Amino acid sequence: MHKSTIYQDKLLNTTIILSVLSILMIGFSIYLTQHYFDLRFPTGLESKSLCNVNQFFNCDKTTLSTFGNIAGVPIALFGALIGFFILGGLLIKNEDYERSIYFTIVVNFIGCVLLFSYSLFILKGLCPFCTLYYIVSGLTLLFFYRKSKSIKPAAGYLAAFALIVLVVSGLTKMNVDSKAKAQNDIAGDTLKQFYSLANLGSPKITSEFKIAAVPNAPIQMVIFSDFECPACKALSELMPQIAARYVGKIDIQYFYYPLDNSCNPNMKNPLHQYACKAAYAASCMPPQNFATTHDEIFQNQDKFESGFLDQYIKSNKLEACVADPKTKEKVVALIAAADPFNIRSTPSYLINGVKIEGALPPAQLFAIMDELLRKSGR
Repeated sequence: MHKSTIYQDKLLNTTIILSVLSILMIGFSIYLTQHYFDLRFPTGLESKSLCNVNQFFNCDKTTLSTFGNIAGVPIALFGALIGFFILGGLLIKNEDYERSIYFTIVVNFIGCVLLFSYSLFILKGLCPFCTLYYIVSGLTLLFFYRKSKSIKPAAGYLAAFALIVLVVSGLTKMNVDSKAKAQNDIAGDTLKQFYSLANLGSPKITSEFKIAAVPNAPIQMVIFSDFECPACKALSELMPQIAARYVGKIDIQYFYYPLDNSCNPNMKNPLHQYACKAAYAASCMPPQNFATTHDEIFQNQDKFESGFLDQYIKSNKLEACVADPKTKEKVVALIAAADPFNIRSTPSYLINGVKIEGALPPAQLFAIMDELLRKSGR
């Protein structure tokens, strides 16, 4: 076979592989961008999260983190743009463009390494789709390393890339701001959805663990939650605001629902391996101080793997209580109270008997609660 034919075949194979890798980069990035919008701007009262494998491999944890976005623009968007830039280079076949893309891929991979390190060592977990993106980015860099002769970028192409990133980021920022504004204007739609759902009533037992204790309050909130769940943490951070806004007018019961088969018979596998232990620790603390216990455990959620729970149990002298079989029985009884409500994910909660899944934004929760107060005359 002629050398030029062999070279052309290798070039074709490399082009095909890079095309596949760039398409994968785009696909993963689009999914992650959509997940960001679904999580930050939910359009319904049911959870849509699909990529939370367990506490370690968890998309919500990274999406809700400090570096999940830049000024409201999801960082996954930049990954999609890089994928499109690579595809463009395969079509244009220009040496200056190729060198500029090579440089961009190197910068992208450095960012991947930094984000991977942040997730692994700071957040103590990884987003599955982010991790796939990191791997594909590494493979793409490897192919460019073998294919390209120089990494020196062309200023004109870098300026064009930067302009495209700025324009797309600006448009996305406008979309984010528009959605944030719309979120504050959807009280009517939220209430329409709320009243379209069935009233499932209340659990057969009352939880002694309360964030706000007003038994005959016009707003009755029952939360089924997991101390190791990132979305539950997001909801927990709203509790002080809700309790203060509706002081004397809301009763908030907390039911343990650990996604851990060591205490939850509805779980086949331990999605959250520390969740049951956290529930035992919380149930051993004085119930009248549960709001404080609730906040403290959630605030230290990212330290579970580094021994926070063991230290918490030890410092509060809860060892005997946590080891007592009666403590597990108490937690299991609260888990069983969720059975009639078909709990599929956490957080799930009842507001005056209507089940909602996921951490709704404050504006939507307040719209529901304000309407319930108005109807009660209080």
